[in-house]
Amino acid sequence: MQMADDYLSTSIVDEAIRFAASSLDAPASIFCWFDTNASIADYTTAGVSKGLMDDYLDGRYVHDPLNVFEITCGVADVAFLATERARCPEERNRLHDDFLRRYGIHDEVNFIFRNDGVPFALLAVLNGPCAECFSSRPFNWDAMREYLEFNLKMHPRVRAARQGRLLALRYGLTPREIEVVDLLKNGASNLAIAQIMGIGLATVKTYVINILNKLGVENRAAIIAFLARIQLP
Repeated sequence: MQMADDYLSTSIVDEAIRFAASSLDAPASIFCWFDTNASIADYTTAGVSKGLMDDYLDGRYVHDPLNVFEITCGVADVAFLATERARCPEERNRLHDDFLRRYGIHDEVNFIFRNDGVPFALLAVLNGPCAECFSSRPFNWDAMREYLEFNLKMHPRVRAARQGRLLALRYGLTPREIEVVDLLKNGASNLAIAQIMGIGLATVKTYVINILNKLGVENRAAIIAFLARIQLP
C-alpha cells in the first residue's frame, strides 16, 4: 500500500510537470509544495539546475516580481512575470533579470493551486531568451490551471491534508489526534506512535480513546474503515 502511494505521489507530480511543459513548449519548470504557513516545504526542478532554487531561497526571492511568498497571498491563480514586472521598481527587476540570466531563464508563468482557498502547491513554467513571452500567447491559462489542480488534488499529500481538515472541522479532532490517526492509518503500533511523536504510551492510549469516542467507532480497525468511508470535499 505504501509503495502504491509512493508511486502515485511521484506520477501525479511528474505528469503535471510534463503536461504543462509540453503544452507550453517550455524547457524547464519548478514544482513547489507549501506547508500550512504557505512557505515552501519541498520542491522539484526539471530542466534547470537545483542551484537556482538554492540561490532563490537563500535570499534572491526578495527581488522576484513573482515572489512566491507574495503571490500566494493574492487572488490571482495564474501569474505572469511580464505582468508583475510592470508593477515593480526598475532596480528590483534588474537584479532579478541578472539572477535569471545566470540560469538561462527569460520568462516565467506561475500556476497556484489551492484547496479551500489555501495554497498547497505552485508550478512555475520557465522559458529561455528566444521564446515568445507567456503573457502574449493566446492560451486558456485558467483551463490549464484547473485541470492541473484537479489532478494534483488526487495526490496522497493533498488528500491527507483535506482529510485532516475534515476530521478537525466535522469531528473535532485536535492536531495531535489527527497525527495519531495518520500513523494508525499507516499501521503504526502504540509503541511506534509513542516513539515517533516523542510521547508516553499512556498518552498514546488516551489519544486513541479520544479518537474512538469522537468518531463513534469501537477499535483501531474501525478507525481505518471509517476513514475509507468518509467523503472528502
